[in-house]
Amino acid sequence: MDTTASTELMHGAGSSKCSPCSLKHAVSKPLDARVSRDGLGHTPSSIRRALPALPATLFACLRRRQRRTCVPAPVMPALCTALFALLLLGGCASDAQGTQDTQGVVGTQAVTELNAAGTTSGTAAVPVSLITSKVKAEDTDSSWDLASSTLINLNGTSATVEGSGAQAQGSTVTITAAGTYVISGTLTSGSLVVQAQESDLVRLVLNGASITASENAAIYVASADKAVVILAEGTQNTLSDKADYHYVDVEGEEPNAALFSKCDLSLNGTGSLKVIAAFKHGIATKDDLVIASGTFAIDSVDAALRGKDSLTVLDGTFTLSSKEGDGMKTANETESDKGWLLIQGGIFTISASHDGISAASALQIDTGVFAITSGGGWPGGSLSASSHGGNGSGFVTSASQTTDGSFKGVKSGSAMVLNGGAFTVSSLDDAIHSNADITVAGGTFTLQSGDDGIHAENTLAISGGKITVMNCYEGLEAAVVDISGGETDIQQATDDGINASGTGTLQVNMSGGVLKALASSDCLDSNGTVNISGGTAYLMSNATRDGDAMDTQGTLTITGGTVVYGGLLSTGAAPAGSSTQSYVYLNATITSGDVVEVRKEGAVLVGFTAFADCRVLAISAPSIVSGQSYDVYAGDTLAATVTAGTGGGMAGPGGMGGFGTGGTEAPDRGTAPGMGGPGTGGPGAGGGRGRM
Repeated sequence: MDTTASTELMHGAGSSKCSPCSLKHAVSKPLDARVSRDGLGHTPSSIRRALPALPATLFACLRRRQRRTCVPAPVMPALCTALFALLLLGGCASDAQGTQDTQGVVGTQAVTELNAAGTTSGTAAVPVSLITSKVKAEDTDSSWDLASSTLINLNGTSATVEGSGAQAQGSTVTITAAGTYVISGTLTSGSLVVQAQESDLVRLVLNGASITASENAAIYVASADKAVVILAEGTQNTLSDKADYHYVDVEGEEPNAALFSKCDLSLNGTGSLKVIAAFKHGIATKDDLVIASGTFAIDSVDAALRGKDSLTVLDGTFTLSSKEGDGMKTANETESDKGWLLIQGGIFTISASHDGISAASALQIDTGVFAITSGGGWPGGSLSASSHGGNGSGFVTSASQTTDGSFKGVKSGSAMVLNGGAFTVSSLDDAIHSNADITVAGGTFTLQSGDDGIHAENTLAISGGKITVMNCYEGLEAAVVDISGGETDIQQATDDGINASGTGTLQVNMSGGVLKALASSDCLDSNGTVNISGGTAYLMSNATRDGDAMDTQGTLTITGGTVVYGGLLSTGAAPAGSSTQSYVYLNATITSGDVVEVRKEGAVLVGFTAFADCRVLAISAPSIVSGQSYDVYAGDTLAATVTAGTGGGMAGPGGMGGFGTGGTEAPDRGTAPGMGGPGTGGPGAGGGRGRM
């Protein structure tokens, strides 16, 4: 893609010169309010990339003589001021008549950044080569010239055409050539059909248009290279179909949406579009769907937005409701370079009977604001334990709840990368789910789920962001859970807080960040190993029947960070001999809300507030030295004086345990190494994996 074109000054139609006053008015207009990486404006890197393009865009402006207004692509106000000063040196003359969307190219900042850096920020799930091959300058160009466009006037049950490339016959308007078509008025029972050449770019400007379809799609793009729908500034537009739908292509079951395209489809502009899809999808294409801007309210039976091969959203405001399907989705699962979904900004309110956002392959979200309800939302409990193979701690509050289908908030078929954004998700099934890997590099998440808060079949890597899982069956679940940054707070899990399960290598690794979790079963449960080298972890189990704060099939290795874990029944696994960091263990009554402190000669080494009642507690920190004595306080009360020690062999209630000389199998945890016997004895002669 030509990056100069992406930052080029866009010109509109008109009949006046670009006087200093008009230029000052143009550059002082409010900037596009789309969400960017910081939620406020453009990033410093995007400004740096825009600067070199300014001279070229000025010359381009001076060369153009057929347009009226010079409007710069969105840049920061300081750049607009500098640009204004430079523009005073030249003018743009025009004698054309008409109106246009004076916002010019909407969303070109995102296109520029894609060309320059591959993605707007963070890690990539969607290869940049795919993105740049799909998002072109015409996808974000919302300018149009009334004088050179064909006008389509809708008049109830008929229409008239002024210009070339389109014909009206009764209540059907057919477009057969490339060009820009401005559509205004109301069509109460008809349709607009595009039957252009495979090489044609057809631009449809909805300029206060309302189309109610008589038999199938309100707008049906049957053939073209690409169709671009522009929502004219300040206009409200409506497309609707009927439940009694008749396919044009019966075998292919097409069209199947109120706005349907068999070729690439793009939408932009600053106007609004309301879609009422009584038959199936709201807006759908068999190829690639790109939305650069606009305000959308879509009420559909099936998917509100569907791009079969890909779906890219640069910006916009979306209210999406699906009665029997997904909010946003891609569907191509058979071709490796298709089926991806990319969101780079926007405000989304999604209510879907099934998945809120669903990508057939890769999913990448860089920023945006998301309020998602899927499957009716969090059921007030968790899905029945039978659907998890669990221990019966899950429950449903209504017999009408069903698990027939997918009811996830955000879902991907392959890699998912979340670089930023603000998410509020309430889902019947997993709030965030991938059939492969998930990377959380930034963003804020408030999740309520009838199943898992975040679930990845392979690896879940959290390096940034703030995650709050308010209610769930399990908070985080993957074969490998890798936490290196961010803040994760699992407020209540009815089963495990963090669970490493699946096939292959199973482990929980923590090297940074803050992790806080409360669970009604095991707080941290690894069917493999647990390795903690940094960060801060607070893990508590409020289980009264079966549950450890730290449960591992393999070893627990602590070489850094601050780790606190405990509960009513058992702390669970003890640090293995490979651990280089010591711990203190106490058997005492701790009440939720107590300020717990580990002190040495009056100095506080570790302090935290308990968020569950505990009878047993283990605390590991770099400042705790093996063999030394420490006082542990609960509030102002001395709860215990203990001696720090490394390795395994700690028992549950009853005091410190030693290494057992023979060992037994850990109940319902498979074949385990020897457990330390209860009591107050010191290290024994044998044994293996310790247990508190």
